[in-house]
This record gives sequence, C-alpha cells and structure tokens, in this order.
Amino acid sequence: MLRKLRRSNQAESDVPAQTGLDLSPEYNPNRDEYLFWRTSEGYIIAQDIACQREYAQANRCPHCGGRLMVVAQLNRSWQGLSELVCLCTSCRQRSSFIFDISNDAYQTWWRGQLGPLYIRQHECPAREPVSPD
Repeated sequence: MLRKLRRSNQAESDVPAQTGLDLSPEYNPNRDEYLFWRTSEGYIIAQDIACQREYAQANRCPHCGGRLMVVAQLNRSWQGLSELVCLCTSCRQRSSFIFDISNDAYQTWWRGQLGPLYIRQHECPAREPVSPD
C-alpha cells in the first residue's frame, strides 16, 4: 500500500506549482523520490505536514489491523524530527511514527511557508535516506 501511496505522491509532485491548483498549505508540491524512505536511524522521511498524516492513514494497527487515528503531533524539531501519535479506532492501542524533517525538501518547503519568520530549529546536518520503506 505504501508503494502505491508513494507512486501517487510522486505523480502529484510532478505537477508544477504554477498551474494554479488550489493545494493545501500543508502540502509540498515539490516532494521528491525520497518521500517515506528510512534514514539509518529508522526515521521516516517527511517532506511536509500532509504526508505525515497520509502515512499514518495508509497504515493499520500492528495489534489488530484496525484503522489508525492521529491524536497528537509532537514537535521535536530541535532534533529535526516530528512524531505522530495514533490510536487504533478498534482496539485503542497506541502507535507512533517518527518522521525526519531535517531533509532539504522539508526545510525548503517550510522556509517557503514561513518566509522571513523561518528559523532552522535544529543544528544537526540533514539525515540521509538509506532505504525505501
């Protein structure tokens, strides 16, 4: 399922921003091929806010296979990370996903969203993608 999600996201990212499409401000139209890849630490590469929710929605509860619902987003940007905490709508078990936001695609998009208010939150270098999910 995630490979299908990756392919559909890649197709969307091929649409130039100048086409006048009304995209959510949470969506980065410049997503690249490393979306949802893993870093060597096991973090999931995110390139905007919307893809983090897409990833959670595309997954199922590891305990019962139920649908996951996002209940919190934890700001760990000083580490170059973002965490989504989810609850299963069936068994109520908690799951979480930790996303890498240190990458250039995310930081360039975030800089574009914030303009002169942008401040890089973390001092670590961008983590490298090592394998597709």
